[in-house]
Amino acid sequence: MGVRATEHAKVSFIGLPAVGKTSIVTLLTDEKVIENYQQTIGLNFGFLCVGDYEVSLFDIAGQNRFHFLWRGLTRGSKVIFIVTDSTPYNLSETKKLVEKYANIPSTTFWVIANKQDLPGALSPREVEDFLGLKTYGMVAIDPKRKAVMSQILREAIEEHFLRDKSN
Repeated sequence: MGVRATEHAKVSFIGLPAVGKTSIVTLLTDEKVIENYQQTIGLNFGFLCVGDYEVSLFDIAGQNRFHFLWRGLTRGSKVIFIVTDSTPYNLSETKKLVEKYANIPSTTFWVIANKQDLPGALSPREVEDFLGLKTYGMVAIDPKRKAVMSQILREAIEEHFLRDKSN
């Protein structure tokens, strides 16, 4: 029997502060959820295997003072998830991020509409219509959502590699 080849995929999570980027990475890499918010300073990093892919997860700080790092830290990303907290205010600010960052060649962009459990949260469909990018709803503090987020991650990576191979 031969050894199955694996491919490496760098995946980055960007978005405004406190939208749940760290919660999503923690949900994917650990068997726990984050209960107390702490700002990310610079970068958090995680690693996991998804099917035939070795995946490096980059959770990039969302505060304005770190935005200058985003281009460099997302360089080489196969997939970039833009995370929003599904509120109207956050969504309009996220639109600015989409306009600025969602044009990196050879990168697949998807949106995570996090915090779907909060009153007044916009639906993933509403977020998708507003931002113009494929969007999935999430509640990153619910450990039962780990399988769903893992599937979303897998689909995004597979879509990227399929598209990349057809070009």
